[in-house]
Amino acid sequence: MVKTLIFIHGWASSPEIWQRQKEYFSKDYEVILPEISKAKNITEAANIVNDLIKDKKGIVLIGWSLGWLVVLELLKNLALEPKGIIAVTATAKFSDDGYLGKGPTDTHLAKMIRDCKCNPQKTLEDFYKSILTDTGRNILSCLKFKNIAFDKLIYGLYMLRDCDYRDFIPQIHLSALIITGRKDTICIPEASEYMYKKIARSELMVFDCGHMPFLDKAEEFNSAINDFIAGL
Repeated sequence: MVKTLIFIHGWASSPEIWQRQKEYFSKDYEVILPEISKAKNITEAANIVNDLIKDKKGIVLIGWSLGWLVVLELLKNLALEPKGIIAVTATAKFSDDGYLGKGPTDTHLAKMIRDCKCNPQKTLEDFYKSILTDTGRNILSCLKFKNIAFDKLIYGLYMLRDCDYRDFIPQIHLSALIITGRKDTICIPEASEYMYKKIARSELMVFDCGHMPFLDKAEEFNSAINDFIAGL
């Protein structure tokens, strides 16, 4: 039986990004929102999550973007065995070295890293301008983010640069829900389709939105998670 949902946020955000999900799911489940933004590498990020959930039973791991890479690290190197896993606008490797033929490249990411070193606040602002719809912008403005540690943003970009779980994902035999946004330009739909083909017990859902379906399509998103859990 599923008892606990763990929502792991992505780069340049905080646990508050999941506020609407916490409000919705807390009536039926324990909801845990780890804070990984200060982690210096993927191992440290995974350990932060693991320390919060190591005594929990019946868990489902939900990772958005960078948060999904943390889920994969938990599965691969900490041998976590959740009831199910959910990838939200995510990828097994962020920058495209030719395996997808489109999407952000190593060159794009290298520029982002350079920009972040020079002006992390502007880099964050530019990032959100590129991914937020009007709906998402209005909702995000209502969320009470903790102060973003701008000097720590670079760590997440290094994780996006260095993490590559393409060889690992075919070894996953858990039930998996993969959610992508048709208009996502950060973790493009092809990245989700790639994982869907590699993970045997996975299902793919495509929402008509960008990189943040849990904001832009919150009701559909929450319903999809409910249906997935019911299927477990």
